[in-house]
Amino acid sequence: MSLRATAYALMLGLLCTACGDAAGKRQAAHSDEAAGGAFRTIRIGEEFFDKGATDTIRFGRMHSGEIAQLQFRIANQSERPTAIRSYERNCGCTTLEYAQEPFAPGAARQVAITFDSRGTRGWQLKTVEIRLAGGTKPLKLFVEAEVE
Repeated sequence: MSLRATAYALMLGLLCTACGDAAGKRQAAHSDEAAGGAFRTIRIGEEFFDKGATDTIRFGRMHSGEIAQLQFRIANQSERPTAIRSYERNCGCTTLEYAQEPFAPGAARQVAITFDSRGTRGWQLKTVEIRLAGGTKPLKLFVEAEVE
């Protein structure tokens, strides 16, 4: 292999590696542990309506100023229909998008959560409490991000 061909191959390899790392970091930072395009699912059963539940949504590493959105589903594994009534958050940097229509037992509702990292640095832990119809306690989500 000539010196020119070796240099070309080395440059091409470095370029591919650099692009692959950047794409991999972005995907890892914004995937919600989803495989094959499937949404992460938080399942609520009959016991949820009396005791509530908790879960964690991880945004991973982000750059300061970046706004990221993750989607997940809430699956109703109880014997009664429910609906997302409202949500409360401890920071204006998180928002929730959801349909307000009821969902039957066995059905799921898609939810999108957005985290705005503008003005933040370091490890972030926020909370979002989702209130469901018929529940006495909320579904409490801990929202984590590492902002660089």
